[in-house]
Amino acid sequence: MHQKISLIVQPGDSFFPIVRAIDRADRSINLTVFRMDDPIIQRALIEARQRGIRIRVLISSNARGWEEKNRKLLKDANEAGIWTKEPAGDSKHARYHYKMMTVDDDESFVFTFNPTRENLHYTRDFGVEIYNPTITAEINRLFDADWNDVSFNPDNHSPLLVSPFNSRKKMTYLLESAKTSIDIADAKLEDPAIVRLLVDKAREGIPVRVLGDEGHDNTLPSEIEFRTTPRYKLHAKCVIVDGALAVIGSMNLRTESLDRRRELSVAVTDSEVLGRLNAVFESDWAHKAPLSDNTATQLVSAFRFSVSEVAESSPSGFVLLSRTNALTRHAIREGLTTIGRAQENDIVINDALVSRYHARITRHTGDCKITDLESGNGTFLNGDRLTGTRAMRPGDVLRIAESEEFRLMEL
Repeated sequence: MHQKISLIVQPGDSFFPIVRAIDRADRSINLTVFRMDDPIIQRALIEARQRGIRIRVLISSNARGWEEKNRKLLKDANEAGIWTKEPAGDSKHARYHYKMMTVDDDESFVFTFNPTRENLHYTRDFGVEIYNPTITAEINRLFDADWNDVSFNPDNHSPLLVSPFNSRKKMTYLLESAKTSIDIADAKLEDPAIVRLLVDKAREGIPVRVLGDEGHDNTLPSEIEFRTTPRYKLHAKCVIVDGALAVIGSMNLRTESLDRRRELSVAVTDSEVLGRLNAVFESDWAHKAPLSDNTATQLVSAFRFSVSEVAESSPSGFVLLSRTNALTRHAIREGLTTIGRAQENDIVINDALVSRYHARITRHTGDCKITDLESGNGTFLNGDRLTGTRAMRPGDVLRIAESEEFRLMEL
């Protein structure tokens, strides 16, 4: 039995929750894209279409710096039989910035992140996976309105905040209701009315803490505590009120996001989600790795390192993330790491398509190189068949024959 709601934390959870949902779709997938370049998610969508799933993707035409990439994405998706549209009202002043996915009629996702290599592995981001037909129906209703370019009237009793319709009103009400604390992760907290409200709450004696990004100057009033997140680039948009309610989604607390853009966030009160979210916020505030980071993950290596031991033993702790088994990650130690079907390999893949001694990874300090050992069915790096040795970089996708895919991640 699936949980009713669960939290996605990046970096860490990677593409796995999204790919698992795509792989189990029975009838339909709706997806909005502002930026996307993750090849594993793209491949999962193509495979879903090949097995007959109806897929519709709204792709923004005005994602800054991604115009050409998104045009290619539209072309490639159409060639794969995926239905695509550019939102009719998308413009530089009214971007369709929301990030969501629905699967069939009962499962939905609301993300702060784009499905890009950077957001999946190098930025602090969140997502919420929801098993609730009522919420999924409301998100699908919004998607259908934007797909068909018709008006939308949100259900104000829903936990969803939809810009520009009701986000400001709902967010103002939630912040005004705070009794003990307000914690915010947002690199672009700029809206004058929201800032004034936060200052008023701080003057009432309610601690207001804001996590921002090192790349953005702090212009907030002194009543608001502010820190940056040097461990990761901050891309998340999250508000936590009294430690018991959180709003997670695409919406920054700035005027454009509240009043002009299409944004989507969701209010969450689930105790398990809030427990994990609060732990991540506290760890980022303290500039420490949270004890809860990657707790569902096992690192497999000859030395049986834990995640924290790999991260602390070297400034560059590399792991391979398996596409097929999200609970297993393979540590890449100094020296040689071998891959193949034979049991004496460091990474064993029990598949007849894989050679007994298929490939090896050589690591020296911060450098990783992959060598194909003249395997029968090939080693592929980012889709290209490998001959000889090539350098690997974090974010690269390694495929062993047609058997298993991994992503190289730096902890």
